[in-house]
Amino acid sequence: MAYITPSPQRRVLFILSTLIFIAFGSSFLNPQAPQATIGGMSVLPTSYRSASVSSDTGLVREFPDRKTELKIDQDTDSDIEKHTFITRYHDAEHTPSTLVLVATKDDRSWGHNDGDPDRTFIDFLDMVTRQQIPPQDISIGLLTSNRESLERYSTILLSKDIPISSAKIVYAPNTDFQAGPDAISRSFPLRNFLMKETVKKEEHIVWIDPDIYELPEGLFNRFFDVAKSGIDELRIANVPKNKISKLLPLGITAVMCRQTTYRDMVRNAYSGPSEAEMKKWQEDENRKPLTAWPRPMAHIVGKTSDDALVRLDGVGETVLYIRADLIRKGLNWPQGDKIDSEGLCSLAKGMGAGCYGLGGSWETRHTDM
Repeated sequence: MAYITPSPQRRVLFILSTLIFIAFGSSFLNPQAPQATIGGMSVLPTSYRSASVSSDTGLVREFPDRKTELKIDQDTDSDIEKHTFITRYHDAEHTPSTLVLVATKDDRSWGHNDGDPDRTFIDFLDMVTRQQIPPQDISIGLLTSNRESLERYSTILLSKDIPISSAKIVYAPNTDFQAGPDAISRSFPLRNFLMKETVKKEEHIVWIDPDIYELPEGLFNRFFDVAKSGIDELRIANVPKNKISKLLPLGITAVMCRQTTYRDMVRNAYSGPSEAEMKKWQEDENRKPLTAWPRPMAHIVGKTSDDALVRLDGVGETVLYIRADLIRKGLNWPQGDKIDSEGLCSLAKGMGAGCYGLGGSWETRHTDM
């Protein structure tokens, strides 16, 4: 049998046809890359690349057929950018009832447990969505000062199915958020900044530090139930029953937080005279015996039940519930003499709202480092 050798011209045409077919087939068969909507036009994000994230073992899954929309607001008078992500669960006629806020510096802010891989943004998202709040009722507000982290978070939100209504990332490159007791005074202005940029018409605000890695099941619903109850309907363990009706309605709720070694991470949560009041009392030559001493929350909740609360005069910052209407009325972390959570409680009381803590076994877990 004779074999026919194709001419050079036919060989070139064959190669070109093959390349065109491959290009067309790949665009038809492969899932479309996540897109963003900027100024009403669908574009491929310039920062798009495969997300380097942990496994999708929770409620965060590969993105389905509908895209997440991205809108970028760049203020020409500053270097701050606001990236708003609208998911397929968003309902334009429905305002999400809950806004989860988290302030970070960069990817390292998510914390690390000894012997485990570094935590990531997707771990945080999965932890929040495991609270089983209806997706249309929950949004997330996040602060970061790192451009690479912003791009990575954007890729995750655009390429994964996150069961939330929306997310807003505020990129503020000249900020340096740090969590922990040694960075309290530096963190509060950034907390206030994030609230100003993100809090709108929501009913509930839940602050979560980025290095929190575990929330108890049903924590958010417990926060909501307490917030919607009248003071007479609540069990306040450290207040006599005949005085409960005189307490302020709930405005802020704290929850115990411990590390793996059970170190108390809410040392600013207490009941009784404040540190400033104690110092003033000590300096008073004519001081009288105190009727009460400061007691940390960890010592108060020890023998309480899960359905009880404790009244507080200071709250921690690790995981915190705040009624959103208080923020719209001006509640924030104050500066000056009272720059810790004691000052936050003091302002809330001045607005007619009290501070409380969840009793019993309610507690969150903080990473080791």
